[in-house]
Amino acid sequence: MTVALAGNPNVGKSTLFNALTGRSQHTGNWPGKTVERATGEFRTHDRTVHIVDLPGTYSLAAQSPEEIIARDYIVEEQPDVIITIVDATHLERNLNLALQVLELTDRVVMALNFMDEVRRDGLRIDTEALADALGVPVIPIVATRREGVEALVTAVVEVADGSRATIPLSVDYGLTVDRHAVTIEESLRQAGLRGRTRYLAIKLLEDDPEMAAAFKTGLVPSSYVESGDAQGQEVSAEDLHAVLADAIRLRESTHPDAKVEIVRRRYELADDLAHDVVHRERHKEGDFTERLDRIVTHKVWAWPTMLVVLGGMIWVTVSSAEIGEEWLSVALLWFVERVGQLLAYADAPWWVQDSLVEGVLFGTATVIAVMLPPMVILFTLFNLLQDIGFVPRVAFNLDRIMRALGSQGKHILVLTMSLGCTVTGVLSSRVIENEKDRLLAIITSPLVVCSGRLGAATGLAIVLFPGRAVPVMLSLVLLSLAMTLLATFVLSRTVFRREPSGFVMELPPYRMPQWRTVIRRTLIDQVGHVLGRAVLFAAPASGIIWALGHIPVGAALEATAIGRLVAWLGPLGVPLGLTGEMLTALLFTLPAKEIVVPSLAITHGLQSTLAETSQTALAGIAQSWSPLVSYAFMVFFMLYLPCLVTMWAIWKETRSIRWLAMSLAVPLAVATAVTVLVYQGGRLLGFS
Repeated sequence: MTVALAGNPNVGKSTLFNALTGRSQHTGNWPGKTVERATGEFRTHDRTVHIVDLPGTYSLAAQSPEEIIARDYIVEEQPDVIITIVDATHLERNLNLALQVLELTDRVVMALNFMDEVRRDGLRIDTEALADALGVPVIPIVATRREGVEALVTAVVEVADGSRATIPLSVDYGLTVDRHAVTIEESLRQAGLRGRTRYLAIKLLEDDPEMAAAFKTGLVPSSYVESGDAQGQEVSAEDLHAVLADAIRLRESTHPDAKVEIVRRRYELADDLAHDVVHRERHKEGDFTERLDRIVTHKVWAWPTMLVVLGGMIWVTVSSAEIGEEWLSVALLWFVERVGQLLAYADAPWWVQDSLVEGVLFGTATVIAVMLPPMVILFTLFNLLQDIGFVPRVAFNLDRIMRALGSQGKHILVLTMSLGCTVTGVLSSRVIENEKDRLLAIITSPLVVCSGRLGAATGLAIVLFPGRAVPVMLSLVLLSLAMTLLATFVLSRTVFRREPSGFVMELPPYRMPQWRTVIRRTLIDQVGHVLGRAVLFAAPASGIIWALGHIPVGAALEATAIGRLVAWLGPLGVPLGLTGEMLTALLFTLPAKEIVVPSLAITHGLQSTLAETSQTALAGIAQSWSPLVSYAFMVFFMLYLPCLVTMWAIWKETRSIRWLAMSLAVPLAVATAVTVLVYQGGRLLGFS
């Protein structure tokens, strides 16, 4: 059987998903994280249960991508059971969505999550009374501890088998709206529709944009029609137009507004239900979240708090990564050398030995040595901040700035996700309801320093700026943020000029992090994913780069393909203070930014002895580059074009050559302009 998880953002759907399936679905203590359906399965009662984790949404009104994904799945796929997960600490607010799900299907089980926090706050929820009122099973759970999960699974199986009857509560929308709904239902039946007529009537009275568009085009999805009835394409378009016209007339004749009345009635019912079943047993102690938020979200103290947290993350990452990189480099170098000795013992052809050892293996090993230590540290710290609930506070604090720049606070959530991987940031843009705001977030997300660039840049900074890597990296991260905000300001007043959109986001309470989940998510979901992608691109890219440096065979570097590319790109880098070798290396990093270290070693003519001198190559580069040139290179590297995988993700999300081209042009233009200013300004100030 198939079971779907539906609920508001940040109610523990992904945590319950993991508890049921044993998978490491990404969880986080901030809203808007799940933007696609995650699927898994588990065995219970001698049967296989397929489970789908739907995006978090506050409504099924189809006003945003996540609402559309959730509603379309429930309606079109018709799962055997819907588990509506409710935050028991905010019962009234969460019941709004649950009541809408009950309008779609009677095969529902409600899971009341965070019952431990309810007890801690001195409250008691009468779950039996709530179940009687709603007409569906209500199971109290604590997903993080698997408390109540077995009872939930049993209830799901019973509802699916029909052994536990459900009679969902129907919302009373008042005499006027109900009378209009009955009229529209009759018109729907006359038009040839027999299924979900009550639901369709309410949606038309709500002025649901997706439903109105379906009726305007004369094609109602067949999933809204009962099995055996006329399919959408066979229903008369003229009849559907007439139904829509009647619905508009009835809606506009309703005072107060029908849409407002429908929403108000749902919330009134939710308020009544919560008032009847929630009881206070003891006085609530001081709220830790409120006390801490007096500092974290304060108009003044929020800024030094965020700066301290950001600076602390970078300091811990850089200082700890230095030790890890040294140990890892020694271990990987030993492995590569053993492989080289084995190939030599096997009398393999020289081009096999050199291309495999000096190209593929050592290039890949360098990527791993440079990236792995800072990634593990950075992702662990970032995931801890997610679990604690600090990340949405950043969006809240920066909303005023983003609004002044022409965007909104959810833009910051997209940029925050881009810190891990720009691809993830691009995909997470779906949480933004306004289309122009979403495109603006997609186009500016490549300017954020992703983990690939951050890991590689940290390794470079340690070598290029010994003893000063922390302030250098902090300045680069802040520069990246500043350029992202500047690009947002310029684009919002040129390409994306519009009326300001609204921003509503729930601030979750601070919670203790789940260490097992944090570690698993860090090592498997994030480090494993990013490093796997890096190796996947780095291995062939390193081999190709090695080959380009050896064609034609035996020729000097200047006569090879790399040499010609270096000579051609050289003049372009003069205003930026960058050489042809640097620009060629940056070009080679487009498959994966993580291969910048081996790319630099090869373009600087060290390809024939890469396996022996790559580590010393960085030291040699540090001696040959001036601090100004080194910093200019780092600035350009941190800001310029996104990787090829990100380009693919942007195309996937926008399906537009125009927006893809702009997402490439913006970071390239910003990187060029800023690097020119840094280098030329440094020269004028007397830096060498």
